[in-house]
Amino acid sequence: METQSTVADPAMIGFDWGTSSLRAFLIGDDGRVLDGRQRPGGILSVAPGGDDAGLAFAETAETMVGAWLEAYGDLPLFACGMIGSDQGLAEAGYLDLPTDLAGLAEHLTTARLGERELHIVPGIRKDGSGYTAPDVIRGEETQLAGLAAADADVRQHVVLPGTHTKWAILDGCTVTDFITTMTGEVFGLLASSSILGRSIVPTTAFDVAAFDWGLSVGERDPAGMIASIFSARTWALEGRLAGNQVADYLSGILIGAEVAGHLQSHPIPVSSPLIVCGSPTLTERYSRALRRHGLSPAAADTSASASGLHRIAAQTELLRRKEHPSS
Repeated sequence: METQSTVADPAMIGFDWGTSSLRAFLIGDDGRVLDGRQRPGGILSVAPGGDDAGLAFAETAETMVGAWLEAYGDLPLFACGMIGSDQGLAEAGYLDLPTDLAGLAEHLTTARLGERELHIVPGIRKDGSGYTAPDVIRGEETQLAGLAAADADVRQHVVLPGTHTKWAILDGCTVTDFITTMTGEVFGLLASSSILGRSIVPTTAFDVAAFDWGLSVGERDPAGMIASIFSARTWALEGRLAGNQVADYLSGILIGAEVAGHLQSHPIPVSSPLIVCGSPTLTERYSRALRRHGLSPAAADTSASASGLHRIAAQTELLRRKEHPSS
């Protein structure tokens, strides 16, 4: 007999609401993403503070998900990311390490989003001690919730590349440590606002050879990266780097130095599960750098934040009522 696949019913709407971009997910009762939207409507597009800001956030959300709400009714709304910062709709605070991701639902902040309620996930904070600086994540905790293993005995290392890349350690569903690097933002500043940018000819093609050359330079002397990056200009002046290769070479230096430096101070066992979860472009670059150190990273689904939001929402009465309405 042929079995027919069933289509999940929409159960909730999730927002990954960052600094410069906004993603929205229509999520089924089984956790699958049924539909998605993305736009450059991050919190920076809204003026901070006051009722006008709240109205602007509500209008942005309505533009993104109004059609879903009209079609499927008053679905519960959950969000992670900078929407929960002091520059967002409402400050959702931070949880201290170690953080049990299975308990995030107990710490949601509920704020008014126009005529509806938005349930915002808190971030995670690491206190400073001695020469170790404090650190924070906001938004990535939900990605980690989507990637976490159910088995408490499983230790995973997770790399979340982006503007501010996160290196995290998960013991089952518990975040035990994380580190932030600003490699993505540094690359953007160097490429757009420094003398190195004058040598860059924009291109959409990935020059693997130039990137690998940069990796070898960066990983050879991570501590000397500040001096190494000037070679992006001097090799271009010598004609060894074409204009359309400079950006990939520079990217390689920065990522190579980041990866090598991190692995020197925080070694990852070859046998330990290692996940890279980011855009396809950054996932490829970080995975390539990690493999040069004998590691075998696995690329994760980019909808990890949607999976995390569903896992968090499933722990609330709000979603359970939606999934199992009383008769």
